[in-house]
Amino acid sequence: MSLATFSNAILMLLCMAVIVQTLRLSRSVRELRSSALHDSVAQLERATGQARAVLGELKMMLATEVVAQSRAAASSEALRDELSVMVGIGNAVAERILEAVAAQNEAKAAEPAKPARRQGSRKARSRTTSGKGKQPTNLVLLPSVTADTRVAGHA
Repeated sequence: MSLATFSNAILMLLCMAVIVQTLRLSRSVRELRSSALHDSVAQLERATGQARAVLGELKMMLATEVVAQSRAAASSEALRDELSVMVGIGNAVAERILEAVAAQNEAKAAEPAKPARRQGSRKARSRTTSGKGKQPTNLVLLPSVTADTRVAGHA
């Protein structure tokens, strides 16, 4: 065998190996194109559909929540206005009570002093007697306030 024949035989073996490897590779590419790519595309389509469905549900939920929140804000504004009116009424009632107390204190201060008792006619008391029957002298009487009492500035 000459060197040329030997190199041709080795070259034929290497060409055969390349042809076998090319056939295996082309078969793998065909399988990849037919199955994996179609499955991948189908899975991507399914995931996209699910994402669209979730986004649609989120849009509907947010739309209803916005309406509910705007209703709640409107009712809270109405409550705030009503409470501010109630606070104004409470302040007016407190001012009237303070004025009534001041007027009563002035009337009490303007009363004439009681005449002094005579020293000789006083009875001696024993220190063992209790003071249960005594009435306190520093009570301040306020006018009674009912639901029908008018408040200044209100009907």
